[in-house]
Amino acid sequence: MQVRAGNQDFASQAQTGSAVVWMFLAVLAMLSVFLINGRPLFYFDTMGYISQGHSALRQLGWKAESPLEGRPVEVFEESKDSSSPALTKIQADNTVDGSRSTIYAILAGALARLGVLEGLIALNVVAVITALWVPMRVAARHWTSGFTVGQTIAVPLLAASLGSLPFYVAYLMPDTFAPVLLIVMATFAVFARQMTVWEILLCLALGALAIMSHLSHLAIGVLMVPVVALVSVLLARRRWWLAPALALVIVGIGFSEQSVLRSAAKAVSDSIVVVKPYITARLIQDGPGMRYLQTHCPDEEIPTCRLYTALMLSDDPYRLTASHIVFETSQNLGSFRLMTPEDQKIVANNQIGFFFDVLLDNPAGTLLALIKNTFTQAGWVSVDMTLQTDRIVTLHAGIAGLITGEFLHGRITDATSWLGPLTVMQQALYLCSLVIILVLLVMPRRVPPEIKGLAVVLVLGILANALVCGGISQPATRYGARVIWLLPLAATIMLVFRKSQARRALNTGGR
Repeated sequence: MQVRAGNQDFASQAQTGSAVVWMFLAVLAMLSVFLINGRPLFYFDTMGYISQGHSALRQLGWKAESPLEGRPVEVFEESKDSSSPALTKIQADNTVDGSRSTIYAILAGALARLGVLEGLIALNVVAVITALWVPMRVAARHWTSGFTVGQTIAVPLLAASLGSLPFYVAYLMPDTFAPVLLIVMATFAVFARQMTVWEILLCLALGALAIMSHLSHLAIGVLMVPVVALVSVLLARRRWWLAPALALVIVGIGFSEQSVLRSAAKAVSDSIVVVKPYITARLIQDGPGMRYLQTHCPDEEIPTCRLYTALMLSDDPYRLTASHIVFETSQNLGSFRLMTPEDQKIVANNQIGFFFDVLLDNPAGTLLALIKNTFTQAGWVSVDMTLQTDRIVTLHAGIAGLITGEFLHGRITDATSWLGPLTVMQQALYLCSLVIILVLLVMPRRVPPEIKGLAVVLVLGILANALVCGGISQPATRYGARVIWLLPLAATIMLVFRKSQARRALNTGGR
């Protein structure tokens, strides 16, 4: 008996040691871009989050020097009229820019004040591992795959790290939380009925943070609710409603955060929250929106006719692109930002109403544009937009907050000749992963239905992300690449659980 107990202890210790090694390798792979570059990756809007977070913390009573205090005067003056996305805001009185997440801004502002902005990278790592740990833990209770729980987490993360994951882990932006939200939604869709209370609470907390970290995540969450409901009811009739109910809780938290933000803005500074008119600009560039304005303007009853007047100031065709409409300040290409601040506020506040007006006026054209943009976005998966450019570095000159020093180029961003070959290899990885997923989906009894369901939700989540970011807003490689690493992750999970044996607990349907 003592020998058997000793052998069991030794096996347990060996298993724990193996799990630690595998997780160390996974974390190392996720941090590979940060470690090789020697500095974080950042974007135009990184300074926007730091600035907004500092302002919010000051209003909450934490007085401290601004991390932007050291910016050179010439850079500050140049940025005031800049068309860079991070530096544009609606200048109307009593308005607050709602395009950025207040929660993420406060996190960025606090870490920048403390001089440890790299903490956002650590948060990315913890969020991704935690999001995957819960479903793999539940799966391990129901199937014997020949892998430990640590391996079922680490191996898929190693595969995902061959794709875009390490670039987004190193990226001082909230984009990593889009795939985290999708993993949480997939976990609920497949395993909600078998999860313990604390596993559900952990996923709810993680999903809440993810959905509040960027406005686009709220829209993605809304689109995922019917997906979660459909997959849940297909897997089991018993308590199928639990999964969509939990998804709705996360979406409700997202809407509540937006409501609190608007109430706080009103109470603290008698301001209203305004989001830049991305939807309006997208509709105009796609055509249906512009045709609607050409048909109905001028009309004082249509707020967006104010933008149409500004668009007519120039005949340069590039003024009709969504990015130029929202951000450009020049007389030749600008429109929205050349309007009076009050008109900007009116147009921005009307973008949802404008969308439905255009949809009713031209439903076929609007839907075709949405579909086209969605698939365009889904195919844009390069990591190029995670790499800081000379322009981005210049705009961040003098900003404090990093352990690694100033906001500068790193070893891989200073020269990017490697980007083209890497993009081709990553695209091949994603294509192979998609093929593996599709093949295993149609092969009977090869992969447990729940694991197939997990992969299906993740793939549909990638399309939901593409619809929100490309179909409604502006297609960009940054938005496609942030979730595309879910393909190799899902494919590897399916391979790990291929031919796995069910435990008895699965047949009982118990918790």
